[in-house]
Amino acid sequence: MKRLVKAFWVAALMAGLAAAAADSPIAGTWQGKMGDVPAVTLTIKDDHGKLSGTVTFYKIVDDGSGPHVAGKSSTEMIDAKLEGKVFSFQTKGSQGELSSYEMELTAKNEGNFKGKTTVSGGGEAPEIKMIRE
Repeated sequence: MKRLVKAFWVAALMAGLAAAAADSPIAGTWQGKMGDVPAVTLTIKDDHGKLSGTVTFYKIVDDGSGPHVAGKSSTEMIDAKLEGKVFSFQTKGSQGELSSYEMELTAKNEGNFKGKTTVSGGGEAPEIKMIRE
C-alpha cells in the first residue's frame, strides 16, 4: 500500500512539473521553416525563470531539384532571457565569435526570429516565422 501511495505522489509531482512548464510563455520546441524546409529549431528550457536551451541551424541548398536540408549544426544558448515579448540569446562560434538572436512573441505559440552576427563581415539573417510545437 505504501508503494502505491508513493507512486501516486510521484505521478502527481511529475504532472505538476509538466503543467508548470506548459505555463511558460517561451519553454518548448520552436520550429522555423523557409517554405516547407526547416531552417531553425529552438529548444528552450525554463527552470523557474532560468532560461537555457539549444539552437539548431539547418543548411538549405537548392541543386535544381528544389530546396532541401544538406546539414545542420546545434549549439548551446548563452545568456538566454525573456524581456516582455522578446526572447534573446547569443551563441559562440568555433573561433569564439558571438552571434546574437531574438525572437519576438507575436501570438500564443508564434514568434518572429532574427539574428545578427557581431563579427565583421556578418550580416542580418532573414526574419523567420516560428511556431511552438
